[in-house]
Amino acid sequence: MMVKSRENSKSRIDSASDLFMVVLSSAILLIALSAIFCRYMLNHSLFWSDEVIRYLFVWFVFIGAVLALRDREHIRVEYFVELLPLPVRRLIEPAMFFGVLLFYLAMLLLGFMWVWETRGTSTSALKWPLNWVFYAALPVSAIPGAWYCLRRLKSGQYSELDSTSSESDEPTGRAG
Repeated sequence: MMVKSRENSKSRIDSASDLFMVVLSSAILLIALSAIFCRYMLNHSLFWSDEVIRYLFVWFVFIGAVLALRDREHIRVEYFVELLPLPVRRLIEPAMFFGVLLFYLAMLLLGFMWVWETRGTSTSALKWPLNWVFYAALPVSAIPGAWYCLRRLKSGQYSELDSTSSESDEPTGRAG
C-alpha cells in the first residue's frame, strides 16, 4: 500500500512537471504570436511581450534541464566511460549523479542567496520584482533537480546498463 502511494505521488509530480512545461511553452508561443500579430497587423507593438517571453524562457530552460535529467536525455560524452570495464563503469555512474546532486544543492543555496541579494530590483517594462520573476528560477529548479538525483541514486538506475532493474517507476530513456 505504501509503495503504491509513493508511486502515485512520483507519477503526479512527473505529470505536473510535464504539464508545467506545456503551459510555459504554450505561453511563450501565444505571447510571441500575439506580439507578431499586433506589430504587423495592427501596427501596435506590445511593450511587455519581449520581457515576459525572456523570463518565461529562463524558467523553461531551467525546468527543462531538470526534466532532461529525469528522463536521462542530457547530452554527454560517453566514449571514455564506455572504454572502462563494467565494474568501474558501475562505480562512475553513481559518482556522476552524486556530483550533479552536489551541483543542485549548491545551486539551491546560492540561488536563495541571489534572490535575497537582488530584492528591490524590478524588471524594466513591467516593474515586476526581478528577484522572483527571474532569479528565483535557480533555487526553484534546483529542488526538483536534487530530488530526481536522489531518486536515481536510491533506485540504483544510472544508465541503460541498469534499465532492467526491478524498480519500474523510473522513466526509460537513453543513458544520461
